[in-house]
Amino acid sequence: MSARSLNSWLGALALLAAPTAVGAEPPEVDLPDARVEEMVVYGFRTGSLPPIPGPVTHTLFVDDFVAEDKSLADLLAETAGLSVRRFGGVGDRSEVTIRGSTPTQVVVTLDGVRANSILTGGLNLSRVCLPLVEQIEVTSGAGSLEVGSGAIGGVVNVVTRDAAEPGSRAKFTLGSFETYEGSFLHSGVAESFDYTLGYCGFATQGDFEFTRPIIVIDGIESRFEPDHATRVNNDREQHAGTLSLGKSILGGLLRLSNYAAYSSGGEPGPDSNIGVTAGQSTAARSRDFSNLMQLRWGREDLDAFIDELEVMVYHRHENSNFRDPLNRPRPSDFDTTLSTPGLQVRLTQNSTPFHQTNRLDLRLEAAHDVLRASNQAGRERARVGAALRETLKLFSDRLQLSAGLRMDWTDGFAAQWLPSVGLVLEPRPWIRARVHFGRAYRAPNFDELFHPDEGFIRGNPALEPEDAWNFDVGGELVFEKAGPFSNLTLAGSWFHREIDESIVFVLINAVTIQPINSGAAVSDGFEISASFDWTRHARLSFNYTDTDSRRDRTNSRFPGQATREAFARLRIGPEDFWKLTAEYQHIGEILISEADSRILPERDVWNAGAAIDLARLDRLGLGRIVDELWIFVAGNNLSDEAMRDFLGFPQPGRHFSSGLEVRW
Repeated sequence: MSARSLNSWLGALALLAAPTAVGAEPPEVDLPDARVEEMVVYGFRTGSLPPIPGPVTHTLFVDDFVAEDKSLADLLAETAGLSVRRFGGVGDRSEVTIRGSTPTQVVVTLDGVRANSILTGGLNLSRVCLPLVEQIEVTSGAGSLEVGSGAIGGVVNVVTRDAAEPGSRAKFTLGSFETYEGSFLHSGVAESFDYTLGYCGFATQGDFEFTRPIIVIDGIESRFEPDHATRVNNDREQHAGTLSLGKSILGGLLRLSNYAAYSSGGEPGPDSNIGVTAGQSTAARSRDFSNLMQLRWGREDLDAFIDELEVMVYHRHENSNFRDPLNRPRPSDFDTTLSTPGLQVRLTQNSTPFHQTNRLDLRLEAAHDVLRASNQAGRERARVGAALRETLKLFSDRLQLSAGLRMDWTDGFAAQWLPSVGLVLEPRPWIRARVHFGRAYRAPNFDELFHPDEGFIRGNPALEPEDAWNFDVGGELVFEKAGPFSNLTLAGSWFHREIDESIVFVLINAVTIQPINSGAAVSDGFEISASFDWTRHARLSFNYTDTDSRRDRTNSRFPGQATREAFARLRIGPEDFWKLTAEYQHIGEILISEADSRILPERDVWNAGAAIDLARLDRLGLGRIVDELWIFVAGNNLSDEAMRDFLGFPQPGRHFSSGLEVRW
């Protein structure tokens, strides 16, 4: 021990031993300088996962992205395992795929009702206005037990806002290419009714400058001359509205809801040629209107045998028109009307055999699809489905076993039996493992079966349904504290899909393409994601998906799909007051077609944004008028990448937007 340390100890002991008279001043003792060394100790503290969410693998809450310029396509594209393929900029068509599927192999539902087109099988995501949406529920992997035909890749359920939180909100955005967007939504209670009324609309000129595609053939780049052009005839106007009315009746809740969307604008088509217009169509126009009306009644604790009952009737209507007076060899002018009335019944029974939790779900469905078009004969077909699922929770809910079977029948095809088996193991509240195995199928849509023979394209009435088996295994971990980080969540999944009789359009002669059943194919891959808070004012999230999809016969990759996709997001600031966001997205190379080796190159895209809630600034006094008043700015594709998901359809380069969002 050093002399200085010894003197310090002796001085302290003398101070403790010295007698002190009551009321006397304590003696003054000179102590040597002492420095306290601050030590920061990090450790681990486990967290608690949310309740087992059944088949849903991702839930996206729209309010998590307040005061950001996001669309439904954006949120889905930023989710692990999901890919979004866009045909242009704002308002242009976009479609979602899951784990290497095609867009027709993903069922998109609106409040539980199928919204996919019965003509083409897909759904244009740009027709769903995000300010009218509360959350998005994603089921990755076979979702046929819930929705039947089409859910080979999975299911995306879009949940619109209701009157759960009475109040009002509005948003206005101004963006590049003369783009304007506004929305308003109000919820409340009037006498014995709750109600929600919302509107959302936008308009854009959409004529952006773009770089002509760089095509890579066997490692050699091929370029257009000139290498830049301007998107023409790309204006679009869109309006959407939602209405919901609810009333307690017969011991349950009766709700009428309606979602309508109208869109009109130019159709420039692909930039497939040289010259000033780059081969784009300068006169083609389209308009479409869709409406989904639902009337549902639900009640809990109906009797001793039925714990929950829901009955719903719905009607979906869609009308579209396409015209091109300059089309060759003859002008085009087509009208198409689609309608689907339907019925859904859901019953749930809960029981506790041997003090364990058991849930039995029965679902019955019937629908009738009708097609009327000016360029082909009318078509109709019925669909019927019945599904039974049993879920047993054992050992204080640490183990969950589920098994189900669905019978699905589509007019013109044999009935299909779709089994599904799942297991969820949660030995501790902070760790969970999942395993799922199930069968899925997809009946061909009207377009694939009956597209009129136009010389260059025609349908194929001899098509068979696609048949698939899905298997996936995954896990989740959550830590409340992990070293310097908090709220750390880790998740990962491996998936495998075998599909038979996959439907693809192929060249059957020198000038005509037609859909055929191309035989067996396999998709394998994995997805990982992580998120954590670093201090109270920074959060980082990341996900990565790797997919390998190939035809068994040729061992060729699926076209139109990136082999690798990654997304990262950094948010800085107390998000209830202000925030800065930075995003990075990587899209791997995309094979253009199976017939050749042409690919679209990989790309890296950066986005950024900033927002502040002025109602939190006391000196402005706005908090006495509104609950929140956000102003925001956003920049997308800051690196000005030449982006394409399809060869002939460019996306905008660098563009910006700004706006405000208010709630009261």
